[in-house]
Amino acid sequence: MNSIPVMIANLQSRGIVLSLENGQIRYRAPRDSLTDADKELLRGRRDQIVDFLSAREAGRGLRAITGRPGPLTASVAQEMWWRFGGGPNEGKPVTLNIWTVGQFRGVGFSEVIKAIKDVVARHDTLRTRIRVHGETLELSLNDPSRFEVEQEDLAHLGEDAAAAAVAVRVSEYCKLLNPVEGNWLGRARVFSLPGDTVVAAISFSHIVTDAGSRNIMLDEIQDALGDSSPMLHQAIAYNEFSLAERDYLSSERGETLIDYWRRWYADSPIMRSPIEKMPLVWGVGTRIVNNFIVPKRVLQAVRKLAAQYRVTPFVIHLTIFCVALARWSRTEDFTVRILGDKRTSLELSNTVGLMFCADPIAVHAPESADFETVMRGIMREYDASLALRLPTLHYYPPQAARPGIEPADTRVKIPAVFNYYSAGTGREKAEGEAAPDMTAGLPWPPDIQRMSPALWTRPSAPVFLHLMDYGPKADVSLHYFEGVVSPSEQEAFTETLFRMYRELVPC
Repeated sequence: MNSIPVMIANLQSRGIVLSLENGQIRYRAPRDSLTDADKELLRGRRDQIVDFLSAREAGRGLRAITGRPGPLTASVAQEMWWRFGGGPNEGKPVTLNIWTVGQFRGVGFSEVIKAIKDVVARHDTLRTRIRVHGETLELSLNDPSRFEVEQEDLAHLGEDAAAAAVAVRVSEYCKLLNPVEGNWLGRARVFSLPGDTVVAAISFSHIVTDAGSRNIMLDEIQDALGDSSPMLHQAIAYNEFSLAERDYLSSERGETLIDYWRRWYADSPIMRSPIEKMPLVWGVGTRIVNNFIVPKRVLQAVRKLAAQYRVTPFVIHLTIFCVALARWSRTEDFTVRILGDKRTSLELSNTVGLMFCADPIAVHAPESADFETVMRGIMREYDASLALRLPTLHYYPPQAARPGIEPADTRVKIPAVFNYYSAGTGREKAEGEAAPDMTAGLPWPPDIQRMSPALWTRPSAPVFLHLMDYGPKADVSLHYFEGVVSPSEQEAFTETLFRMYRELVPC
């Protein structure tokens, strides 16, 4: 049976639009388009439809918020992040930093340093200082003039030696822990290379930045160092956005939205692993990370298929992932969390801060259904999830839109997380597309680099796919929580995923 979001979307595709008026379902439709079968379906699922339409109406208000001035206050997302990534195990086994790395020619140390300092001064969230009192985060702002940019001279090395040295130094530098309760939540270092070239490495804690922030910061630095005057757009300050978001979540409409997702989550099925029949719930333990590269020719085949279906590459990758989960687990109905970005308006497009979130969907992928049918259903579920979006992070169940609404160690039963990001700034993508294809000789299916098993003290998803699409290539990281997905099951899912790619996007 179709879910309520899919059912409503299917009706809308026929010109039948449902709405609520004083708690009653109303519809607008062409004459005689609503059949007796439709009317019976609406009557039979009335309460569910009212529940969904009420939440959708509440979601419109949350999507429309801009910001309001007020005291510096931790956002609900930052409170969630602290409960996940902070505390005594902070930085273990990996640091949760956002890297901003850029290479600039024809400029000197002083120019790059000034551009970096200007970015830090412009965005208050980068100057945040946090002190934790029990479960409360107390925020203050540092003086921007006190932000130090380190310098390192590699210009005396040959070009090849300098390039190799800076790659190592940037990686080591950006992996350093930026403690949540440190004096600064970020650091920056510039390296001089032969040929009048400077490389900047900037690393900020994820509690104040995300991948979108990285692009905004790099664009502003590139603008400042360019020939033309920088095109700085007005941006809503992160604190102002967060205060308005918090107000909304505490309102009656916010409660309506939260309650909807609590019920949705409670009704969600639990997926089990295909061999051991383990419930695929999140937990603390060994995490297995597999890294590989998707060559340009595969990405081009995905784009061609996306154009054929008139969708985005994101939708193709997501559907392949979901179909692989269904075939692997031999399960038709399950849930997935999809990482997203709350910069959904022009006013928020240049807001630096922790703006990433996650949107849960219900997937219906019977083995008898063709790829397009499953894909269209996923699209409708995803559109509905965006309309009802809450500011949750990927490691919390949907009802945790306000930290403290349930115990922090609540077991998450959404079995898989999908993270697709079209990575890089416009300049970086253009440069990458114009460059020679460096992936032409790479195999597909790819060679996989399996990292050493690591003990994660933070809850880990059973299956987690990160896909960073740079245009000329994609860097992919496929994670498994070994506590519920055995080594043989991991191997089986990896093989299933690549088989789906071979079947759907032969190249």
